Amino acid sequence: MKKLMKLMCVFALVFVAGCGASSSTDEQKEVVTNFFDYVKECDITKLKKVASEDVLSEMDLEKMEKELSQYTEEEYGKVFVDETNKFKKAIFKDLFTDIKIKDIKADGDKTTVKVTGKQKDYSQVSFDQSELNTTAQQYVEEHQDELAKVYQEEGLSAYQIKVYDGIAPILYQSMTETYKSAPTEKLTATFTLEKKNDKWIITGIDE
Repeated sequence: MKKLMKLMCVFALVFVAGCGASSSTDEQKEVVTNFFDYVKECDITKLKKVASEDVLSEMDLEKMEKELSQYTEEEYGKVFVDETNKFKKAIFKDLFTDIKIKDIKADGDKTTVKVTGKQKDYSQVSFDQSELNTTAQQYVEEHQDELAKVYQEEGLSAYQIKVYDGIAPILYQSMTETYKSAPTEKLTATFTLEKKNDKWIITGIDE
């Protein structure tokens, strides 16, 4: 009986040791899945929790978000801010599609995750002020009398918001058409994750 108990204890220890040594990659897979979810949500704060600054910098995600967020200040008025936020969410939502995780290889505190899918190429889409300025100038020229009246009766701030209200649908319709016509490319990428402070972080993306 004692021999049987000892044998059972040995089996139990082997089983526990085997479980402890398991190279489960669920956590790494979740990090990569979260990365694409956070991109769709245009949530830079959450992206910084799963990816290094170098990764975000190379992808220009934070830069793109900042360029658009500058137009969400109160001075632009509610109409323009709402249109900006709607456009920003749309371009981030459509950036990656049909994402599939194909292969995961773990090696200690380093893991590689192979991903396939589709990616929009926004390299030809401008998010700077040039198109805004051009559209605003054209709108002012076409609505001089109306805008002059607003300026005289309500002041400069009301005048500016009137301009932004007027150009918002024109500007973002044009920019939406541009981004939707941007080419969609096949995505095949290898994500490198490293464990830092007991958390898996994406430290590299090779396409």
